Amino acid sequence: MLETTLVALQDITLDKIFDEPGRKELHSEFAKLTEQGYLYLPAGTCLSGMGRQVSFEQAVVWKVLGEDNDAHCLGLCFVNWSFL
Repeated sequence: MLETTLVALQDITLDKIFDEPGRKELHSEFAKLTEQGYLYLPAGTCLSGMGRQVSFEQAVVWKVLGEDNDAHCLGLCFVNWSFL
């Protein structure tokens, strides 16, 4: 995630990244994510790893699979982001 270290990356949770509307959007689309493997989120705001507010035009979320083909974690890409 934005503004973090490799060590701190594993401790970042979705609750720390997305604001309430972003979490609601992600949770409402979670079944699609698990079935399809990815999803697009509309424009919104989130927090960087250091707690700074960020706006973005779109976010892409995808399922990262482990060696056993089970979901390991989620990958996120924020498109056209900027600090507020």
